[in-house]
Amino acid sequence: MRTRIPLTSAATALTLTLAACGNSTAAGNSADPASGTLSIGFISQAPRNDSGFTQYGLAGVNAAIAAQKNLKLSSIVDNVSNSQEQIKGLQTLAAGNAIVVANGASLNKAVQVVAPKFPKVRFILVAAHTESFADNVTSVDAAVGYDAIVVGAVASALSRSKKLGMIAGLQVPASASWYYGMVQGAGLDTSGAKVTQTYTGDYNDVGKAKQAAEAMIATGVDSILSDLDSGSQGVYQASDAATSAVDVYQVFGLDCKAGKNIVGSGVVSWSAILQDAVTDAAAGKLPAGAISYGLAKGAVKFEFCPGKATPAAQELADKVTKQLISNEITPATDVLLPKPPYAYAQR
Repeated sequence: MRTRIPLTSAATALTLTLAACGNSTAAGNSADPASGTLSIGFISQAPRNDSGFTQYGLAGVNAAIAAQKNLKLSSIVDNVSNSQEQIKGLQTLAAGNAIVVANGASLNKAVQVVAPKFPKVRFILVAAHTESFADNVTSVDAAVGYDAIVVGAVASALSRSKKLGMIAGLQVPASASWYYGMVQGAGLDTSGAKVTQTYTGDYNDVGKAKQAAEAMIATGVDSILSDLDSGSQGVYQASDAATSAVDVYQVFGLDCKAGKNIVGSGVVSWSAILQDAVTDAAAGKLPAGAISYGLAKGAVKFEFCPGKATPAAQELADKVTKQLISNEITPATDVLLPKPPYAYAQR
């Protein structure tokens, strides 16, 4: 699994009204006039304890709360997969919170529908953009394509078959960025490495992920990027059981103990991104529009597992990272998430 981040920190001292999956308990007033406390609602497309994207985001919200005594997490709605559940959950949260964090790309349409009905609520949409500008919505994302370019370059250099693979859950823009970034990174040398992609339809289904990885390995793929949550266990299992070495690369976090063939990770600090966004929102300093977090701020960074980086591979990773930051390497059009046709900032 990816590194598990505790869902609570100093923020556990706060009283939380945690809803059951797919439901939410009313949050009450969004602000306490006497104390100046602002309440936060959190909604996600996956379970709150998914060991990945959702858990990292929630950890960032808790970190912002722990650093500021005027914030409280009042309610959570998780595991909402269809549009009706998402709209209902957002409406429930918006009715009782000053800030609502919509954690997941599939929530973008629901936010577009609900946000105009609650103009005094600040919505933070994670990993996606709304179709049109709203002055109470801020979209935040990680420029994962930068990480993917470094992964592609390293995987290509270390690959023996020059056949690379990427396995993801859904065909969302962020997963496309991982794929096209790997393609660009692999193309930085003249090895002729090729990258294939597979979508399982589920970020947490271990069986589907294992089958997808086994199918790739059967075609000669010896390096796989797993853009999955708990489903990554299936990729590790397939890699560990392979008759020849199959390198695995993670995303978001780095958990080198999860499998014997894990080389490294295109680390994305969603917790840092959410902490920054929530802190600014609480202070009234979060601009409406879209914000992308990249290499320069350390929101994304490639990291090797101990002992897995040859001197040449580490030198290559450092070189490509520096070239991306200095714009010596320009990401291809498909590598970065599409920019919305409204206010946009790169951090």
